[in-house]
Amino acid sequence: MWLPCFKTSKEVEKLTRAQRITEQALEQTLPSFRPGVSELDLAIELGTRMSKLGSDRKSYDFILTSGPKTSRPHGGGPIRRVENGDFVMMDMGSQIGGYASDMTRTVAVGSVTEEQKRVYEIVLEAQRRAIESIRPGVPCSAVDETARGYIASMGYGDYFGHGLGHSLGIEIHEQPRLSPVCTDELEPGVIVTVEPGIYLPGRFGVRIEDMVLVTETGHCNLTESPKELMIL
Repeated sequence: MWLPCFKTSKEVEKLTRAQRITEQALEQTLPSFRPGVSELDLAIELGTRMSKLGSDRKSYDFILTSGPKTSRPHGGGPIRRVENGDFVMMDMGSQIGGYASDMTRTVAVGSVTEEQKRVYEIVLEAQRRAIESIRPGVPCSAVDETARGYIASMGYGDYFGHGLGHSLGIEIHEQPRLSPVCTDELEPGVIVTVEPGIYLPGRFGVRIEDMVLVTETGHCNLTESPKELMIL
């Protein structure tokens, strides 16, 4: 069992402020996403913009990958320069008053294939369905299965290899977790991430992540950053 990480209204406010900073920093950095720019330069620019917007610090070391590296959920490997036709995946967050936000977005640079578009839309729909299922009393495993089952039904079940999400607050990873094995029920005041993904080894991957507050009657998505596929 876990100690429920219920958030007060003031804690939710801090997390929301941190999330808005993350979103604004990404929006300001998007013009730099072009062929030839390095992953490191993009990560540095994101962090710098967050700081200028009022972030106390980064929530964690960003995961910013491009091209075939996006098929690794947690990044790794040599720093790469973005190429035309790449997906670029950014897992990022900022802190306000000790509370950490968390968001992932995947964007395209230049032309993309129909398969890339299809995979993106499947991940987006899986996330939409999972978020809609969030309400008090629903087992964490059921929310996970909503996304996982949809991805499997579309033929990509073998390519979603991590849990759907986790709670967060002072720590970037708190309990409960949205996973196949967590049967704890969601309760009002808990904030969870919802981050389905599809990762095709050596080719490309897509992950989309929002922060969602469980309310007395359902849920409230604390993330406002656009999610339709952006082709830059």
